[in-house]
Order: sequence, then C-alpha cells, then structure tokens
Amino acid sequence: MLMLARFSDLDAKGQAAFLDALNAYLYASPQQRRRLRDAWRLHDYGASCADDPPCNDPPGLG
Repeated sequence: MLMLARFSDLDAKGQAAFLDALNAYLYASPQQRRRLRDAWRLHDYGASCADDPPCNDPPGLG
C-alpha cells in the first residue's frame, strides 16, 4: 500500500513515467528485467534530474 500512496503523491508527469517504466518491465525479457532491477537499485533517487536528462526513461533499456 505504501507504493500506491507514493504513486498518488506524484504529479501527472511522474505517474506517467512510473507507468511507462512498469510497462517496460512487464514486457521485458528475463535478462532485461534483471538489468532494469540492477539499474533501479543503483539509481540515486534523491538526485536532481538536471544531471540526468532522460530521468523519466526506464533505466536499463537504452
């Protein structure tokens, strides 16, 4: 339920980015899913997106 509460706090752009990343994960192969999980674990979510222009792109698929 915590994830749903945090999702509801996102603005429309943030919600769209989350849903895009979730959709990419659901359709990914097992190898791509592993890369996505690894990228998400390493990502600094407290950092500004200014240093990472495609911050709304799902990591690991690029």
